[in-house]
Amino acid sequence: MSQSQEFLTKIIKEAGEILKKHFANPQYTVTEKSGVDFTTQADTETDAFIRKAILSEYPHAILLTEETAQTNQDYSELRKAKQLFIIDPLDGTTNFKHGVPHFAISIAEIANGQPITSVIYKPVTDELVIAEKDKEGATKNGITINVSNTQNLREAVIACDWPWDLGKRHFVPEWLSKLHPKVRQNKIMGSAVSDLVSLASGTIDVYIHACLKPWDEAAASLIVEKAGGKITTSTGEKWDIFKPDILASNGTLHDKILELINS
Repeated sequence: MSQSQEFLTKIIKEAGEILKKHFANPQYTVTEKSGVDFTTQADTETDAFIRKAILSEYPHAILLTEETAQTNQDYSELRKAKQLFIIDPLDGTTNFKHGVPHFAISIAEIANGQPITSVIYKPVTDELVIAEKDKEGATKNGITINVSNTQNLREAVIACDWPWDLGKRHFVPEWLSKLHPKVRQNKIMGSAVSDLVSLASGTIDVYIHACLKPWDEAAASLIVEKAGGKITTSTGEKWDIFKPDILASNGTLHDKILELINS
C-alpha cells in the first residue's frame, strides 16, 4: 500500500465512525437543497473531517467535495491539477436517512484528470475497497475483486438511478423500456458509488446513469477498470471523471447494452 493510500484508508475509516454514529442515532439535522435534493448533518460533518485531515497532510492540494462544490461548477481548470482530491462524504444520503445501509464514502486522488488512488468505504458493512493506477487489480478488504463473466443479456443484472437533475430523469424510463424485455433484472439501489463497487465485485453486470458528478464516480471508476470493467458514455464515446453520463459494465456486455439503449 502506498503512503497516500495508507493515509486515505486511515481517514476514511475514521470518517466512517461519524456516519455510523449518526446512522445508529438519527437525530441529525436535514437541509433541503434545490429540486428534490437534500443534505444532512452527517454529510457535512464527515465532509469537514475529511477536508481537514487531507489539508493537514497535503496543505497545497485542491479539494472538490459534494458539500463545498459550487453549483454548475466549471471543471476545466481541475483537469490540469497536479494533486486534486475528489470527495463524497456520503453517497446514498436518501438510503442513509431511511435506515438502508447501502451508502458509502468515496475519496479519489487525481493527477491531470486521472485517478491515481481510490479508496471507498461502506461503514455499516465494513467494506474497504481500494485501487491504485500503478498497481494491478482492485481489492475489497484485502481480497482481489473482479467483474462478472456474464455474457448473455438474459442473465444480466443492471443497475441505474434517478438523476437529481429533474430535466434528465426521462432517460431512466427510456433506457429501462429498452432494457427490461431483454435482461434478467433492473435495479435502482440509490448509491452510485456503492453500485459501481457492486459492479467491480461481480454482483451486478452493468451500471448506467445520465447525470453523475465527479465525486460520484472518480474513485469508483478506477476500481471498476482495475477489476476488469469497461466505462464509456451512454452513447459509446470516451468517458472521463468530469463527464456526467456513464455506462459501466463487465466489458463483455458493453456493446450489446450500447446497441439496445441507442436503438
